[in-house]
Amino acid sequence: MLKRPVQLEARRAAALRVCSRFGCTGAALALLVAVVPARGEVSPPRATEAPAPAWPGGAPSPEDVLVPVELTVRADGTVEDARVEASVEPRLDAAALEAVRRWRFEPAVRDGRPVAAKIRVAVRFQGEDRQVAAPPSGGPPSPPAPAAASTPTPAPPASATAPASTTTTRDAPVRPAVEVVVVGARRPAPPVAASDFRVHVGQLRDVPRGSAEQMLTLAPGFYLENHSGEGHPSAVFLRGFSAGEGQDIEFVADGVPLNEVSNAHGHGYADSLFLIPELVRELRIVEGPFDPRQGDFAVAGTVSYELGLEPRGVIAEAGYGSFNTRELLLLWGPAGTPAGTFAGVHAEQGDGFGPNRAHAAARFLGQLELRRDEATRMFVTASGYVTRFDSAGVIREADVAARALDCPKDDDSQFFCLYDPNQGGAVGRFGASLRREHRGEAHADTQQLFATVRRLRMRENLTGYMTDVGAIGEPQRGDGTEQIYRTATVGARGSYTRWLDWLSHRQEAEIGFFARYDDGETRQRRLRRASGVPYRVDFDNDFGIGNIAGYVAFRFRPWRPLVLRGGVRLDTFFFSVEDRNRPTSDRSGEREPSDIVEALGVALGPRLSADMTLAPGLSVVASYGAGSRSSDAQALSDGEFAPFARVHAAETGLVFERGRGGPLELSARALAYYTRVERDLVLDETRGRNVLAGASNRFGALATARLVSSAGVDTQASLTYAEAYLPPAGASWYELTAGPRMPYIPRWVARLDTSVRRQVALGGERFQAGLALGTSYVAPRPLPLEQLGRDTLTVDAAGRLRWRMVEVGLEVTNALDRRNHAAEFNYASNFASPDAPPSRLAARHFAGAPPRQFLGTLRVYLGAPPEPEETKDATVP
Repeated sequence: MLKRPVQLEARRAAALRVCSRFGCTGAALALLVAVVPARGEVSPPRATEAPAPAWPGGAPSPEDVLVPVELTVRADGTVEDARVEASVEPRLDAAALEAVRRWRFEPAVRDGRPVAAKIRVAVRFQGEDRQVAAPPSGGPPSPPAPAAASTPTPAPPASATAPASTTTTRDAPVRPAVEVVVVGARRPAPPVAASDFRVHVGQLRDVPRGSAEQMLTLAPGFYLENHSGEGHPSAVFLRGFSAGEGQDIEFVADGVPLNEVSNAHGHGYADSLFLIPELVRELRIVEGPFDPRQGDFAVAGTVSYELGLEPRGVIAEAGYGSFNTRELLLLWGPAGTPAGTFAGVHAEQGDGFGPNRAHAAARFLGQLELRRDEATRMFVTASGYVTRFDSAGVIREADVAARALDCPKDDDSQFFCLYDPNQGGAVGRFGASLRREHRGEAHADTQQLFATVRRLRMRENLTGYMTDVGAIGEPQRGDGTEQIYRTATVGARGSYTRWLDWLSHRQEAEIGFFARYDDGETRQRRLRRASGVPYRVDFDNDFGIGNIAGYVAFRFRPWRPLVLRGGVRLDTFFFSVEDRNRPTSDRSGEREPSDIVEALGVALGPRLSADMTLAPGLSVVASYGAGSRSSDAQALSDGEFAPFARVHAAETGLVFERGRGGPLELSARALAYYTRVERDLVLDETRGRNVLAGASNRFGALATARLVSSAGVDTQASLTYAEAYLPPAGASWYELTAGPRMPYIPRWVARLDTSVRRQVALGGERFQAGLALGTSYVAPRPLPLEQLGRDTLTVDAAGRLRWRMVEVGLEVTNALDRRNHAAEFNYASNFASPDAPPSRLAARHFAGAPPRQFLGTLRVYLGAPPEPEETKDATVP
């Protein structure tokens, strides 16, 4: 007789209570109702063969025992993966898993095609006593005690729920409800705007992208440039905005905000380089302020990284490449756990592709997904990131042409040379988050707490010897800047959503909140070019900044073809800033070298969109939104009503989707937009940061399409056009082209990504092979003083070959070895000598983009099965 632990009875009773609600038939029972998205009917898997489990040791206990199991049914009806949801006893758990792996199903079907699906079942070990007593009066009915069967009663459609009865016998089959979660083909929530992109990375992960920020190019219109080194976040250009390192784009990682308020390098600075790209499963990108859930900095839009690791097991990778680049990666997704449970460590080091470009970094990212019950999940996330890097900065194009730089005189050495070696930076970031999600039959709610500590030091020199104001007759000491930022951030967010059936359609309403507090310091000092020693303080602030926001959102369908979405958001900001760089005396005598400034501001932003279905898979979406960007603490006066940069945006476009979950999926969008910002920012090279430039107008259009084939081909293309102008005072909003063009904004951006995966046979062995190609083109960009920069063309390629648990790969970036400019500027500078008379004539400056680079990788999969064809994680945007 099997010896059961003390806890076995309680666990068995809990399983029987679930079973009693729906009834038990044969060897398996599905536990819950379907949670498949509304669009696209899905029929759940139906069991055709379910051999009864064998008792460990061959001796059953007197009573039945149920083991709850979650399993994935492939599109061919076989079981791909199984895990015990609540342990009963180790030997029973193992026997249950062994049994379900032999079961066979008719697969789930969406739109007439088989798809992979997850279901929950209860594996019954039948005891010697095959009868189950009826429950006490008023309690739930007891389940039947069916005899062992190899072919259980098939499950009905997901919407059916069988009533339980206290008189049910073991010979009367009960048709249980089924919980079905379609794998790889789940339809996301409808977009809030035509420019609302939900991008499952999928096969396009094969295209070389060395960081999480480079994954932004999976969405149309993004252009990245980096002039300050490997550890420095790229400047982001989107929708006609020169968003710097985040000033006009809200960045979020699994609910945690990344934008940093009053950062010395720029208000809104956002660094996503702490993320391990292999752990980014999906991106949601809303281009424009059209969702009430979007908060501060969502002027050009919002980027939300959603984390997860779909392959389970241990993945270890080592890489070596050009310029002595070394990488180590370790990922762990415990077998039998959901994709939300993972851990990853990544370390890299390299000498850089030219002088003063060495870099090193280490990252940790881990998450634990816990299921309290079938409707509630908890996520515990922790991250750590440290990096140090050198930077070559910018150089004058005329000096390169004249071979006047202090480097070897060949073309490449001059192109990748530098002026000031005292440039670079260091970053430390550690964070944690706790998130709870609950989804009931008519409501859902989410709560999250987060905390982050961060320290940054950045050094750069954009103008040489131009801005130093010293004693008369003394030479310039240099324009180098040292920016230091230290902050601790704590916050919370939450939402409550309610569904209501009205007018024969499902309606939705949501309320939510956001609260955040930052406590830190920000300062900038000037550095001597010769030694890097600070000689002057530009600003030195200690700050406490609070953001409290609330929103109301709705989704209303008055009739089937039309859906209205929208809401309103209220943001409140409080600033308390101590300026520690004040003079020690004034007209009245000596004084303390500090002042305290306090301010408060409120911004209200309505958002509304209308989605009209024109034909199956085709809809037209029109949207309007009002957003805001908070003020930099340095721009405030004591007691004032803190000003906001207000933005008004509108767009309309067509959205087309067909064949989702089938052998050929197609998604395409085309739209046009207009945006007006009341208080915009542009780069001031003498200050090394963005400064106010007045109102601005932007308009443009984009077209994008993604095609995914079950034959293993994933292709995406996009083309975007943008214009941005600074209208003169008094110009009407509809005078779109009044005033000068805003500099640095890419007008045309084109992107094409393709990935092909195939199963090949060599020497009697099966291999998984993959090839990927990514191409981007950026037309010449406007520069200050009506100048135009160079165009940029980049081609990246990658290949991989996997045999059993070993995979080798090769990545080539900038395969054409083109001498692109990573960044271009047009301003006055003096890098010749501190004694040379400074010229006020603007000159072309640039930072060289990386040349062709190779990276070879060796990856080992431990306990991770090959990717099945029917569960590819490719989802069109």
